[in-house]
Amino acid sequence: MNRNTNNHNNTNTASDVCPNTDVGSAPCRRCGALAYEKDNLYSMMRACGHHLYIRSGRSAGQGRILAILLERSSMTQKELQDILGIQPGSISEILAKMEEKSLIRRQRDDGDRRRSVIELTVTGREEAELQERQDDGSPTFGVLSRQEQEELKAMLWKLLESWK
Repeated sequence: MNRNTNNHNNTNTASDVCPNTDVGSAPCRRCGALAYEKDNLYSMMRACGHHLYIRSGRSAGQGRILAILLERSSMTQKELQDILGIQPGSISEILAKMEEKSLIRRQRDDGDRRRSVIELTVTGREEAELQERQDDGSPTFGVLSRQEQEELKAMLWKLLESWK
């Protein structure tokens, strides 16, 4: 088994990797880190997915909505609902809570009063940008060059399209 070579310590977060954890097992009980095999693509993608899941605030919740709105600036509630794949009542409940925290602003679309347009507030943008960074303050994908990020996006798109 070919695991990463980081030394174990008790300051790891759930998105770190512990060499003392068996691959495919639950996170390490001592440090909360996830194990992976360096030569196993599936194992590495699983660890990356876990990291992003933790960073994004999990599933279709507020953290993911912040990340989407940070990337897209504004969108309708229906567009957001379609991206997240959740029911209208669920998206309304999440957005109401985000409005209460002043993370987003919902406004009626001038062109179609039945539609709500959602955008980040200043507070929401700050929270989304903070969420996007690692514990050390660097961007999540900052270790990759712009070209490497574009190549990774193209490969991930190819995989996602083949899984439809």
